[in-house]
Amino acid sequence: MKLQKGWKLLSSAALAAVLTVTGCSQSAAPTQPGAATGQSPQADGGQADMAAMLKLNLKTEPPSLDPPKGFDSTSNEVLNATMEGLARLDKDHKPQPAMAEKWTVSEDGKTYTFTLRDSKWSNGDPVTAQDFEFAFKRILDPNNAFPSAFLAYYIAGAEEYNTGKGSADGVLVKAIDDKTLEVKLKAPAGFFLHILTQATFFPVNKKVAESNPKWAENASSLVTNGPFKMQDWVHDQSVKVVKNDGYWDKDSVKYAGIDWVMVNDENTQYQMYKTGQLDMVQTVPNDMKKKLIDSGEAKVEPEASIYYYRMNTKMPPFNNVNIRKAFALAIDRQSLIDNVVQGKQSPALAHIPTGFPEPTGGDFREKGGDFIKDNDIEQAKALLKKGMEEEGWTTLPPVTMTYNTSDAHKSIAQVLQEMYKKNLGVDVKLENKEWKVFLADQRARNLQFSRSTIPADYGDPINFLELYVTDHPGNRINYSNKEYDGLVEKIRNTADETERFKLMHDAEKIFMDDMPLVPIYFMTKVFMDQPNVKGIIRHPVGTLDFKWVEIGKK
Repeated sequence: MKLQKGWKLLSSAALAAVLTVTGCSQSAAPTQPGAATGQSPQADGGQADMAAMLKLNLKTEPPSLDPPKGFDSTSNEVLNATMEGLARLDKDHKPQPAMAEKWTVSEDGKTYTFTLRDSKWSNGDPVTAQDFEFAFKRILDPNNAFPSAFLAYYIAGAEEYNTGKGSADGVLVKAIDDKTLEVKLKAPAGFFLHILTQATFFPVNKKVAESNPKWAENASSLVTNGPFKMQDWVHDQSVKVVKNDGYWDKDSVKYAGIDWVMVNDENTQYQMYKTGQLDMVQTVPNDMKKKLIDSGEAKVEPEASIYYYRMNTKMPPFNNVNIRKAFALAIDRQSLIDNVVQGKQSPALAHIPTGFPEPTGGDFREKGGDFIKDNDIEQAKALLKKGMEEEGWTTLPPVTMTYNTSDAHKSIAQVLQEMYKKNLGVDVKLENKEWKVFLADQRARNLQFSRSTIPADYGDPINFLELYVTDHPGNRINYSNKEYDGLVEKIRNTADETERFKLMHDAEKIFMDDMPLVPIYFMTKVFMDQPNVKGIIRHPVGTLDFKWVEIGKK
């Protein structure tokens, strides 16, 4: 598979993130005052406007601002502005000291000791190591059923507690004192610091959460520790946050706050941007995308992410592997990209995207190659016929394709619907749901054939593989293969990087042979920033960061 121009930058960024956190007895020094990591260049127009509000569009209501409960791009965008964990990604996508001013790693790579800096919650309480211990164990409490709990499985005792085979006391996270947190892993994981930058691992004020289980549901009760603090939250309409003067690195925040609206229409969003009502948009209308990119008004950056449709393996007709393969082969991805999506994406002919460097050089995707052919219609027809014969069907069971409400997702679904009709003779029904409802239904495994975008949570291919282990909360389609499960567990406990990457290639092959998804394209970020706005950081692996934004005076 040929890499698109520009993807080497992603590989280098991901590699840098991994190399930053590997090795023995590492320590991280605190950022020097006045030289905050990730500092943005000065905005156009000279001096930054310290009174300015950054105007953004969330599109939809955040499903939850409880860090491990949200676990979606909308929630994480707000959380990353209002909360902060032990480490934070800088402008070069490397984990840097945040709530922790420094850390050390044991010689065997399994024990991390974090020293916390002096910092406060938005209600004035000190942020303590006990808050982090409480938060980490809360992630794993099986009674909470948080969808992101699996991210903590690298911690010794974590998976056992979360799956009901252990206790909270068995999770090896311990507050040694108010300023010292010790975390022990079950095996070395060079990307662990990168994982800790995820919103799931943000601290939770123990006193607040224990006294009010609904603390994260409204602006008045939300207690945070990040660059901004909540001022107003009108559900399904807007979120407003303002600069947190109690934040340890407040001098790096060069503007007054963020105003998010919730407008889920691409054309309306674009008009708001053009009239100055929005300072940035993360998507543009499909019918204008090529023109905006070609003119340079819209920018394109690589992203370690895949757009695909999940097939529920317990719902006919997708209980049959050959029918699943038929649906994967029967679409023309390149035509979809060229004529509909138009963002310089690459056809996804495998599961794991481009952007993960091999330990011996090169890219994981380039080395692994493609597993299927694009637009392989004749083979798709043959597989559909074979699958129906295996099931004894003369008529294919009804198929419903579900996507969350969005003009862009609708356009893609309509084209896929046409392709399935033309290439397989299958009538596919389309169904759309609002984001929060869609996410709940998909997580409950209630959807037959549903849209997904999976960005990497951290810089390692196993992030994509672990999602489909049997009964994993990220699975959502009842996929199960014991050989695959065993291989993923072996990968988690393999320290040798060359061997670990080989095993990941083997696991991806098993997964693609079973084909529980229709991979469509490897994604890019297409966005527009107003000329006077600088310093928005878009990580190839990670959440948007607005900490270092500067807004020039107009």
